[in-house]
Amino acid sequence: MEFINDWWGIKENISPLELSARAAVMFIVCLLMLRLAGMRPFGKGSTLDTILTFLVGGILSRGVVGATPFFSCIAGTIVILFLNKALAMVSMKSARFEHLVKGEPMTLYKNGKFESANLRSAELTEADIYEDLRVECQVDSLESIEAVIIEKRGKLSFIKKE
Repeated sequence: MEFINDWWGIKENISPLELSARAAVMFIVCLLMLRLAGMRPFGKGSTLDTILTFLVGGILSRGVVGATPFFSCIAGTIVILFLNKALAMVSMKSARFEHLVKGEPMTLYKNGKFESANLRSAELTEADIYEDLRVECQVDSLESIEAVIIEKRGKLSFIKKE
């Protein structure tokens, strides 16, 4: 184990070959960890998913470039993935906790009117709504839209009129 720590530990000067080897090994380890953790944490684009992506990427990259010992990076990543799984499990059991951690959807437009307070809270403008409307629904008017909701993950949903 000491040999591995000497070889995969902290280093200031890493040759291109060693950096390539570290990157390849870290890729395989990361793939295995993510397969075990599941892809759900990276698939929804929520705030928690973004935090998880930044932290896992930051921690694992330190192992690749030799800024932190390899096994310390693996341990840190495992802790982050388990913490995320624990938060998800508690969120499934407690609506209050889910609301605290993940937030709630918010109506931005309904019955032909924009909800100004909700737009301010979401830090969006009417122009932002129209931009997403054009991209998502390929229309330039809200005439066929009953409601616009910003979902917990920040994406806009357009509910069409019956």
